Amino acid sequence: MTELFTNYPRVLAIDPTTKGFAYALLEGPSLLIDWGLTQVEGRKHSNCLLRLEKLIERYAPDVLVLEDYRGAGSRRCTRIKRLIRSAAILARRDQLQTKQFSRGRVRRFFSPTAVPTKQAIATAVAERFPELAPRLPRIRKPWMSEDERMSIFDAVALAVTYFETRRKRINPPVEPTQLPHAA
Repeated sequence: MTELFTNYPRVLAIDPTTKGFAYALLEGPSLLIDWGLTQVEGRKHSNCLLRLEKLIERYAPDVLVLEDYRGAGSRRCTRIKRLIRSAAILARRDQLQTKQFSRGRVRRFFSPTAVPTKQAIATAVAERFPELAPRLPRIRKPWMSEDERMSIFDAVALAVTYFETRRKRINPPVEPTQLPHAA
């Protein structure tokens, strides 16, 4: 590990899916350590939590980042909402800090002046992390289902939003001082 990233927390972001969840592990805003899709069979809720617990044990993150399904832009089903709540409880039990961001907040980070599509956010993520570019799903037609790989980009976008929010809190923007008018 390089010293450049030692001041950053290790962040695990997850994005639940119908088949399991996608995850992204970042150490700092520009170091993507691992990512992937986890698919589970049978009892999805408990099996997802077991897989998440194994990721937490393996990577020892400092922060778990989740979607805030109560926020603007979220259309999560009851099972996914329950899984997100349970993941937050698991994180607290393991003494991990938990942060949640709404889909609207993620969208505002990636495009403060317009409402970007998921494809536009995924493309921005792939530009920031070239190692993900080969996994970028094709543009979806209206009759097509969403590619399951899109959840990886959603997880990375959550983690990037966390680091950007943290950066703004630590280094707030400096307001220009008012200069007196010359007489």
